[in-house]
Amino acid sequence: MNDQVSLQYSFMNQNWNHSGASGQAGALNPDKQIGTNFYTLYGQHMFNDNWGVEAMLPYWMRSFTTDTSGVPGQINPSPTTRSANISSLSDLRVMGMYTGFSKDKSSGLTFGLKLPTGPVNPAPLIDRDTAPGTGTTDLLLGYYSMGNFSANWGWFSQGTWRHALNHYQGYKPGDSLNTVAGVTWNAIETSTHIIPMIQVNALWRAPDQGGGDALYGNLNSGYTNVFLAPGALIDLSRHWQANTSIYLPLYRYANGDQLVPHWMVNAGITYLF
Repeated sequence: MNDQVSLQYSFMNQNWNHSGASGQAGALNPDKQIGTNFYTLYGQHMFNDNWGVEAMLPYWMRSFTTDTSGVPGQINPSPTTRSANISSLSDLRVMGMYTGFSKDKSSGLTFGLKLPTGPVNPAPLIDRDTAPGTGTTDLLLGYYSMGNFSANWGWFSQGTWRHALNHYQGYKPGDSLNTVAGVTWNAIETSTHIIPMIQVNALWRAPDQGGGDALYGNLNSGYTNVFLAPGALIDLSRHWQANTSIYLPLYRYANGDQLVPHWMVNAGITYLF
């Protein structure tokens, strides 16, 4: 494990209404589109061979379009469509790392907090579940592991569980579990400085409590998503590395009516000390 600083960019355009395991008519969902550019500054520092710390500070640029007179699950014959745009820091994550399970540091545990640094009411149209900040302090517990099948093939896995420790202004986000498992192909790294990879990303989130959907019993929150994400790592120099991935849905289940993306993309650059 090396000290490193990384800047990651992700784009997600939620413009497809989904209910259960299938798409539904967009007219049944008052929300019409949520487009977001995510910029995340990541830093990692190792104090010694076994202990380290990492931090993630996200910045959101989000556009949100909704029917202010609509009701979830019902078609509104006279919609009143409004839009809002926000640019703001989101919630900071700070986590400790323990890497002392093996000499090669190939497995470890992470633990820490998500802190309420992002705004919870950045614009009148923005619901609590679409705001950059939740207002809550959340417990984070996770793991990572990596290894090699052979000289040319490697594998990696990681996961994080998040649990809000409190309510804020009547709102509490549902627990979430995010897991990733993938493989890398290292055969062309020496000649091209490129490592192709493919991963499966599974994300489960429990329904929220309170917030803009509370009137309907939080029926339109909570989901399960599984994505297939082909991508690559690119060694630019001894210290610089780039990465890119595109996320394609394999399976999704949404409680009630929720907007989902057809695809997502991620790219970033990392400096290794």
